[in-house]
Amino acid sequence: MSKLSVDHHAKDFGQFYLQILGRKADVLSAQVGVALSQPEKCEEIDSRMAMWRYIDDYATVKDGDILCQSNPLIDWGSSKFSAKTLEPGLHHYLKKSSDSTADIVLMIVTEKTSSGQGFAVLTEQAFHEYLDLVPSSRYSKLTIWIGDTAIVGRRHADQVIANSVESGDHHISIGALASDTYVNTTMAMFVLSSIPVALMISLMAHFLICYFAPRLSLADDIKRGLDRKEFYLQYQPIYGNDNKLHGFEALARWQHPKMGNVSPEIFIPEIENQQLSMLFTRYVFERVVQDIGPLNLTKPYHLGVNVPPSFMCSDELDTTLKSTLEAFQRVNLLLTLEVTERQLLDEEAIRHIDAVRQLGIRVAIDDFGVGHTSLSMLQRVHFDYLKIDKCFVDTVGVDSINAPVLESIIELAHRLNVNIVAEGVEKIEQSSFLSARGCQFQQGYLHDRPLSIETISSRFVFG
Repeated sequence: MSKLSVDHHAKDFGQFYLQILGRKADVLSAQVGVALSQPEKCEEIDSRMAMWRYIDDYATVKDGDILCQSNPLIDWGSSKFSAKTLEPGLHHYLKKSSDSTADIVLMIVTEKTSSGQGFAVLTEQAFHEYLDLVPSSRYSKLTIWIGDTAIVGRRHADQVIANSVESGDHHISIGALASDTYVNTTMAMFVLSSIPVALMISLMAHFLICYFAPRLSLADDIKRGLDRKEFYLQYQPIYGNDNKLHGFEALARWQHPKMGNVSPEIFIPEIENQQLSMLFTRYVFERVVQDIGPLNLTKPYHLGVNVPPSFMCSDELDTTLKSTLEAFQRVNLLLTLEVTERQLLDEEAIRHIDAVRQLGIRVAIDDFGVGHTSLSMLQRVHFDYLKIDKCFVDTVGVDSINAPVLESIIELAHRLNVNIVAEGVEKIEQSSFLSARGCQFQQGYLHDRPLSIETISSRFVFG
């Protein structure tokens, strides 16, 4: 029974990580798909690829001919890469180096179109960095397969294959083997549970059921995490052109009891997909008041909270925001709802935005320039701030095809008579460029990283 218990929870561990890897594979494939969507435009591909440090090599082909390629990490002339049978998705590839040793790389293949097909490559080391795996004291041996080849933990592959789980969507499999300490601990607990004392047996059985109950899904994990207060907030300061603190953006973080820090790229899409936005946003509002209250602010500061468009259309929106406003006013905060532009703003969301602003709440369009909002719809949305995405700020001082877009966005904001917040400012030349063109507010590592509430309390003098 001890062995069955350990094996069962090893599969639970693998299933949880498989969800995380699947989402990261989606993000990576989507980035490559966009970059290689026009296989014949080599300069544009070079510019886009330069922004992604994980991609080591790429090529595009059409009818067996090379259209574009970077440094020849791989023999792109091989007939394998022009074959019609190579399906889009993730593949592994063994590259024979000069000393005849085999280097495993990961290849991302794009959809084949009339204009050609693209291939991008990550080395094994880059793939490890991209996965950013969190070590576990319970499962010391972890193996990840792409297809039939072990990309991570090859020397443990034979030992963990019996406990592996796989995803048909990405051709990814994952297996884990429990550490000796965890196995010994589990065996000891089963020995204790066999003591013929009815009370002890019932108590231990209850403990084991509660402690080792398998987590059914990431959505269930999120709900449990909210109940157990596993989510916490960091606050990134926002500064004006006078270098004075204007406010903060609240950023949610998740400290999972078994997996450690879970990336927002994993749990935020799941919150939106599982219709948990209202529940999660109420949690964030309550946590903000709990964090900021002890600071005793003597003048108002702005606090930005990210919300999806689905939050703006909730039936509970009006009640939630009115109670939130009362709580924020008590701690001297001015609420700004940051509506992400990566999702489509429909007519219903626009009507709710107008109603929200009538309550005295400010609205910002977040990640502007990388989402779905059309210029015609933008004319009908009344908002207070336009937040420029980091990918455009990064073009300052760089010969990039996106560089003219930044100035166009700034000019558009001025014509719409809304304030501008530039995200991801990391260099002095970026800050100077934005200030000179009338960008009123900035946030980024140049000014401050996201900070804990304890750090904010010790660093800033409010008043």
